[in-house]
Amino acid sequence: MSPSSFNRRQILASSGMLAALAAAHPLSAKAQGLSSLSSRGLSSTQSSETNPTPASPADSPLAFDSDGTFRVVQFNDTQDDHLTDRRTIEFMGQVLDKEKADFALINGDVISSGPKNATQVYQAINNVVLPMEERGIPWAVTFGNHDEDSAKEDGTGVLKPQMTEFVRQYKHNVNPADDAMYGVSNGRLEIAGSKSATPAFALWLLDSGAYAPESPAGQSTDGLKAYDWLRPEQVQWYLETSAADESRYGAKTPGLMFFHIPTFEHHHMWYGQQYTSKDSGHAEAVKRHNIVGEKNEDCYTGLFNSGIYSAVFQRGDVLGIYCGHDHINTYMGNYYGVELGYGPGTGFGPYGLHDGTWDQHTLRGARVFTLDESAPRHYAGTHTVFAKDYGIDMNPVKQPLEAPAAFPEYVTEI
Repeated sequence: MSPSSFNRRQILASSGMLAALAAAHPLSAKAQGLSSLSSRGLSSTQSSETNPTPASPADSPLAFDSDGTFRVVQFNDTQDDHLTDRRTIEFMGQVLDKEKADFALINGDVISSGPKNATQVYQAINNVVLPMEERGIPWAVTFGNHDEDSAKEDGTGVLKPQMTEFVRQYKHNVNPADDAMYGVSNGRLEIAGSKSATPAFALWLLDSGAYAPESPAGQSTDGLKAYDWLRPEQVQWYLETSAADESRYGAKTPGLMFFHIPTFEHHHMWYGQQYTSKDSGHAEAVKRHNIVGEKNEDCYTGLFNSGIYSAVFQRGDVLGIYCGHDHINTYMGNYYGVELGYGPGTGFGPYGLHDGTWDQHTLRGARVFTLDESAPRHYAGTHTVFAKDYGIDMNPVKQPLEAPAAFPEYVTEI
């Protein structure tokens, strides 16, 4: 079975083993550290020895409002073709309006394997970024395991570097440019304070890859989670960038970290155990880690533990690590001082809860983060919102657009 033909609906229905595998990207050259992209108000992955002048709040695309607040919306797994289910777009728009978003992220699996040519790839992306772009809300994407499936299955020729170049044409996109580090568009977004040029908060965006190598070191991965993982150079970049930031500003900047595939610690937190998935430890884990939300499928981690949680725990600046990937898991908790959680699957196209029934779309949702300069470390908390509570049609039958949305006049295919 090819990785792109693998469908977790089959796993959920039959409790079978994950058998989908693919060749991973070759390790890229070591990243060059940190520099400021002052024209976009971001940090990318260039030399950590540079010490650029901080962008002022007026220069930065991200800044706390005059009342000292900032609202982040995390969408996940919009995952559809060029005829996106109209309810995905309707829901995203309603969330952005009701939650008064200051920034929005699609945290991986922006599109599905459905597009059959390059134009359809770009149309699929365009459909789900327009809710932010048309409202003038700064936005970014990270990438998941399905974003390149159409290139592998149908030869569309559009890989993540081209997708990044494409989205960076949008006026309100804040994705960093691609670089030499493993993955695509890794970066750190600074949110300026309402009255200060010093960043008050940071958003870390990482590419957690797609699938593990087919036979690492010539060995089978049967019975294991065969997804990709963050590479040591990405973890090292975070550590070096975090330390450089502390040196530059005299203090650690609090932040949140986003990538698609969950960590091993997401699993351990839920079960209160490391080496089993037995429910016997969950009740105690709920009390210990203040877990809220649902778990309706396994935690489909990477093949190896990347060590990103350990790095974040050590540095103490990232307050939470939030992922997607597992569409019908919505939980979060505090795992030894670091929040770990999921953004629920947003898109109405991929698998959901009890596929084919009226429950299928009941967990289509988004996660919202409230930042407040008056709160400890400028973080006031997070909550989830669901399409079922917005009056969105829950019919399990797909409702595709009649035609893809038009590109903005300033956006062209790459």
